[in-house]
Amino acid sequence: MLTIVKGPYLQWPTENSISIMWETSEPASSTVNILLTERIHSGYRGNYKKPEQVLVTVDEREYSTIHQLTVDHLEPNTLYFYQVRSVNEQDEIESGHHFLKTAVRRGESFSFTVTSETGGYSGFDQSQGQINRNIFSQMQRYRPDITLFVGDIVDDGNKYEDWEKYFFGPGKEFLKNTPFYSCLGNHEDNASWYYDFFAYDSPKNYYSFDYGDVHFICLDSTDFIDRETYPNSSGKMVPGNEQFDFFIRDLQSTSATWKIVYFHYPPFVSGGYQVEDLRELCPIMEQYGVDLVINSHTIVYERSHPICDGKIDFANGIVYIVAGGAGAMPDWFLPKRSWHTAQSLAVPHFLNVVMTTNSLELQAIDEHGRLFDKFCLYKESTGKRIYI
Repeated sequence: MLTIVKGPYLQWPTENSISIMWETSEPASSTVNILLTERIHSGYRGNYKKPEQVLVTVDEREYSTIHQLTVDHLEPNTLYFYQVRSVNEQDEIESGHHFLKTAVRRGESFSFTVTSETGGYSGFDQSQGQINRNIFSQMQRYRPDITLFVGDIVDDGNKYEDWEKYFFGPGKEFLKNTPFYSCLGNHEDNASWYYDFFAYDSPKNYYSFDYGDVHFICLDSTDFIDRETYPNSSGKMVPGNEQFDFFIRDLQSTSATWKIVYFHYPPFVSGGYQVEDLRELCPIMEQYGVDLVINSHTIVYERSHPICDGKIDFANGIVYIVAGGAGAMPDWFLPKRSWHTAQSLAVPHFLNVVMTTNSLELQAIDEHGRLFDKFCLYKESTGKRIYI
């Protein structure tokens, strides 16, 4: 029997396009319908009329089990319904109608959430996945435009069943309406499923994208740091390395107001699994005006003071966030905070970040919806940062 076993879920939104993916139990064709949304005072799914008018249809007749279709010629910052359908000689299956939203333009506000460790915490989690379900449910309450996952979303990336158990299963309701991006953690183990299930720009383990006034850069810290000699650097953070050269070119070429970088291993955390070798990237990020760096790996929450040149610097510094989200390991903290620590707490959590042209507001929220940390960063037209 033909069934949809993963998804549908959303990938790589731009102002005028979006990719839609799903997996079926057997090889089948792929079809996506994009439908008009019409607002009414009350009715279908939160004041929207039940969708009837198909605006765009995209087809792929060649059979596959992992389906990926990109829809173009959409309007920016616009809400649509979508529906997926697959057919083979024996059967056919279609999804319900789900919402999608295209990317906002520059100058328009948006929000995103961040979490991690949905699989990395599994060896310590006695709740049978309840923490993961709680985190996904809480993020859905905030209705973000996009979401970032900072690695270790599965326990063992080479095990096919782990992708459903730790990520696509508990996140199903959230991911069908919220485009997401992820970086490689050590638990993914650079497995082929990461490359099969996600529709990121090649080579997929590192990439960048623009959303509103923000330029996001995803790096593969598991490639920079050799696991065989960990925590020693593999010597790849030098000119001539493809990822390192991409990072420099990308920072040089962007004109976005805000720059956010995310990768798995944390260069700053007052706990275990700090990877100080990654501080080799800090002078580069400081030179090109990166505002925020988000990491994971240590299964705690920690926010640094603004750091520049190895010192606290509120005028020029970068804030580093460890968002070891869907888990909490208080024993991984050192007995006392480090010099760079502004706030820290070991609870399951996610980040909710609201962006405007001139402001970044970050909230840290636990699995039960309680706010436990926040900060604001304002940016003047001159580029000067003001932290609150």
